Amino acid sequence: MRFFVDEDLSPALVQDCHQAGYDATCSRDRGMLSASDREVAQLCMDEDRVLVTNNADDFLKLAEDAALHPGLVVMPLAAKSQERAWMATAIDSIEQEAGEGGKEPAALMVNHVVEIEDDNTCRHYDYP
Repeated sequence: MRFFVDEDLSPALVQDCHQAGYDATCSRDRGMLSASDREVAQLCMDEDRVLVTNNADDFLKLAEDAALHPGLVVMPLAAKSQERAWMATAIDSIEQEAGEGGKEPAALMVNHVVEIEDDNTCRHYDYP
């Protein structure tokens, strides 16, 4: 599974993904701080990257338009330290859900959304 961390989130999430054993990059590292949501979504689709964002509405619409996407992790607005805890929760939840379904995490995330709730739980659903 490969992640792309949107510009509104801490770039430290990239290192957290690496420590969990996953490839990750972010808007800052890719020179995309002023990129449009459509450009970010296209990069994620081109490189099979799960998009990590707190901008659910725009990216859910783009995912719907694409019909096939590598997945979204959506977290609420929060302090950077909370984002890091939520990223770990999301990765754990994805791995658990994938394991229970007999899938690899990347396969689980195709057309799948993981929303992190304020209470540190994750809600999974297929989209669209």
